Amino acid sequence: MVLHPKQFGIVLKNARMDKRLTQAELAEILDISLPYLKDLERFRNNPSYEVFERVIRYFNLSADTVIYPNQNQADNTYQKIGRLLTTCDEGQLKVILATTEALLSESEKISEPE
Repeated sequence: MVLHPKQFGIVLKNARMDKRLTQAELAEILDISLPYLKDLERFRNNPSYEVFERVIRYFNLSADTVIYPNQNQADNTYQKIGRLLTTCDEGQLKVILATTEALLSESEKISEPE
């Protein structure tokens, strides 16, 4: 598994801050040392597989966010939307999908030359 320390650090810090956890609180939750957590958030270290798994499970994140980074996934807004989607039921997801498709369709119409 190829991890990108910078990408993992960004994801970890944003997820921690979204839950309003201190570094010390999260280190305790993940059962890791505070210095190790700080190194992860500062891009100085890659997590072990076990820590990586604990992080994505605790924050309900997609492993793709770290393993296959792209521009959008490092964006805090993109990450928040992804986390919120995991809490939606099927009906809510259908409404969100239809709304997103309609919004993008309208954007395409506006940008097309007449």
